[in-house]
Amino acid sequence: MNCDDLPNEIVQPLLQLGRALMSHAQAHRDTSLAEHEDEVLAAWRMVAPAVLEGVLQVATTGLEQSARPLASRCPRCDQRRGVQSHRTRQLQTRLGPVRMKRWWHHCWTCGHGWSPPDQALGLMPYQQTSTGLRHWQAALGAVTTFREAARLLAELAGVEVGSETLRTHAERIGTGLEGQARAAMACVEQTHEPPVGEHDPAPGLLVIETDGVMVRYRDRHLDGAPVEGDWHEVKVGLAGGWRQGHLGQPSYVAAREPAVAFTRRLGTEAARRGALDVVKWHAWDGTPAELRPVVVLGDGAKWIWEHVATLFGEERTEIVDWYHASEHIWTVAKAVYGDDTPETKAWARIALDHLWQAGAKPVVEWFDTTRPGSTEARAIVQRERGYFTTNAARMRYPSFRERHLPIGSGAVEASAKHLVQQRNEARRLSLVGPWRPRHPRPPLSPPQRPFINLRRLTSYNRRSDPTSSGRRSSTSPDSSLNAASMR
Repeated sequence: MNCDDLPNEIVQPLLQLGRALMSHAQAHRDTSLAEHEDEVLAAWRMVAPAVLEGVLQVATTGLEQSARPLASRCPRCDQRRGVQSHRTRQLQTRLGPVRMKRWWHHCWTCGHGWSPPDQALGLMPYQQTSTGLRHWQAALGAVTTFREAARLLAELAGVEVGSETLRTHAERIGTGLEGQARAAMACVEQTHEPPVGEHDPAPGLLVIETDGVMVRYRDRHLDGAPVEGDWHEVKVGLAGGWRQGHLGQPSYVAAREPAVAFTRRLGTEAARRGALDVVKWHAWDGTPAELRPVVVLGDGAKWIWEHVATLFGEERTEIVDWYHASEHIWTVAKAVYGDDTPETKAWARIALDHLWQAGAKPVVEWFDTTRPGSTEARAIVQRERGYFTTNAARMRYPSFRERHLPIGSGAVEASAKHLVQQRNEARRLSLVGPWRPRHPRPPLSPPQRPFINLRRLTSYNRRSDPTSSGRRSSTSPDSSLNAASMR
């Protein structure tokens, strides 16, 4: 292409940039790289909106300076209508604010107004921010405070956006993502298949970890009235693959909602990560398929075992993570012998050795030999004795180690602390549910049957080839372990 053929709309801003850079170079000879870098970046940011405007004018029918007012068909009723007026639209983009002058059409039959250039550019009515800038705003708003995100956006991209604008865009995108998540939950519940197009099986043995973290933040009732000084539990779940002693490719879900609703959310993520993958078929037996084995790790909270763990079949492996079990032992030791005494440390070490070598049974027996000196200490010993008795089957640590299973839920613990507590403390936000919509939605009714089960599998015609049903079949590296069927 000949340089003389370049459109003036693009050339003029670039010539302005060239003059500014030449002027700077002449006035700042032999200065530091940092100064040159700042000046070049500032000069580019000054002309970037004009460059984008020029590209839009050249590339979009109807935005050319010489564009004629042509008739256009109404998108709503398909009637051909002429031009009503010439209007200007301003849009905030990643390169700065741009202005567009385009013809505006109005249909007097159906009352609809439109602009063909807006349609070609994919702009929605009243949209004031480009899709790319919205994604930047949402990404920054997800990792830091909205005020800090606005500062970073101005410093790194030269785009000035208010913190409240960032909050609005982040919440709007979050509400949309929550709608997609609810649709995926409904899809898994109805079809007993992973969400369409989202199947991403974790490598090795599938591990599900979950925990709850208490967070203090401003809340509102459905009528908008504030609730002051309240603590709320935000539940966090993780799905990842355990292979060669390491947890790989974890994914996370988090929400402030009741255990039943969060179970559906985590169950959908487990299905997406391969919990419904078939590892073995039994076409002529009572149950036609064995699903992928699953390990459920938790801190012993009742809701984890009664709701989350029961998503999976009776052959699942439930494990109380070692750190929380150890914490309960130290609670007893401090209640009986004091916070930081030699007796406390000696008693706790013996109890921990029992738990590590033989599981919960010798720990309970060790509790029985302890003689608390106060009523309060006796109550704590009795309570913790019940904890270890109830979770004895989930504390078979020697067996778990022999099978090379994970016994710690550090990944979800760290996620709960970083993703929820620290970021919420930095923001001091008002959070209601996983995302706060503009208008409250009615709560989803809890499922009246197990969320994921094998009922649909057992209805297959056994005379047909099992693999012809469309069900995914996979060969897991850990298929030698007992496969855990999901009910």
